[in-house]
Amino acid sequence: MKSISIIVPVYYGEVYMDGIIRQAEACKQCMEKEDIVEVLFINDAPNAPLSQKRKSELVDISIVNTDENVGIHGARVKGLKRSQGDYILFLDQDDVVKPNYVRSQLQVIGKNDAAVCNAVYGGKLLYAEYPVFENILCKRKMLTGWNPIASPGQVLLKRRAISDIWIQNILKHNGADDWFLWLCMTSENCSFALNNEVLYEHILNGKNTSEDVVSMLQSEQEVMNILQERKIFSDEDFKALMDGFFMMNLRRTKKLFSDKKKLMLLEKWIMSEGIEPGYSEYLFRSGLQSVAIYGCGVLGEYLYTRLKDHLHVKYFIDKNAKELRREIPVYSLQDTLPEVDGVVITLLGGIDEVIRELRDKRFSAIFVLKDWLEGK
Repeated sequence: MKSISIIVPVYYGEVYMDGIIRQAEACKQCMEKEDIVEVLFINDAPNAPLSQKRKSELVDISIVNTDENVGIHGARVKGLKRSQGDYILFLDQDDVVKPNYVRSQLQVIGKNDAAVCNAVYGGKLLYAEYPVFENILCKRKMLTGWNPIASPGQVLLKRRAISDIWIQNILKHNGADDWFLWLCMTSENCSFALNNEVLYEHILNGKNTSEDVVSMLQSEQEVMNILQERKIFSDEDFKALMDGFFMMNLRRTKKLFSDKKKLMLLEKWIMSEGIEPGYSEYLFRSGLQSVAIYGCGVLGEYLYTRLKDHLHVKYFIDKNAKELRREIPVYSLQDTLPEVDGVVITLLGGIDEVIRELRDKRFSAIFVLKDWLEGK
């Protein structure tokens, strides 16, 4: 018999709780009858208590309303202390895991301390660019300051492997507590099993990226201070970590400018929707009855919400189609695509190549969101 605790900090996110419960129930149905799954929701918004009424015949549900805001690290540790499972899964409130998540992770973990699965992150396959997935989790990678694990939702942990240093040193700033945990586990010679199955999706919601970067930098600096004070790494290893820390933030700064462009276009688009003609109105007036949307990222998702009540949005097109689950079908360009009146491209780069491929498939009505937004 195996027991698994799924710990979910909730911050003004009660709307997500039923979805998490359904996912946990789906996981339980893929496991052995005697296995136990519990879900612990840790409310980190004390002025918005969570309802205690949720029940399930398949999984145990606990709801803990905190007395004060403790941050995501504090909420995770509080949930850990209240949990009973031999295996721990930390999820964000809006995360998505596949029904075979726990079963698959248990199959690969063996004598290791944790199992790390492949994932979709912001509509993109996380490790698609790395030809050797097996090389991403090693001490050298961890110490270069590049966090090879994008989210704790990718990791099924053995309870005994969770570091006391991580439990006892709660970060004041949100963002880097997972990186902190992986570093602590690395210093304690814990081992990670790698699972090539894509079992997890983290959905980016378009929050203010610059504010997130500042908070993350503050959180990471906290981690560096704790590691230096506790001396859990040798001087040589800590120097490598410090060098990597600066390189990581250089890369993040470069990415921020790219993300800012996307978010500025999204903001411009949202503002234009209240002005004649907004992009949605423009598409309505083009005489289309059915469309496909190219791109499942932030812009593509927003376009779908704007169009679905007025046009027949038949499907998405995305290079990671086989790993994505949406309300409507998701195809890749290599699939046989159903007929539609037009395709709307929501990418910011690589547009010319996509247009060529769509034309090769005999799509003639092609609309490019970026061109319209930049022309406003």
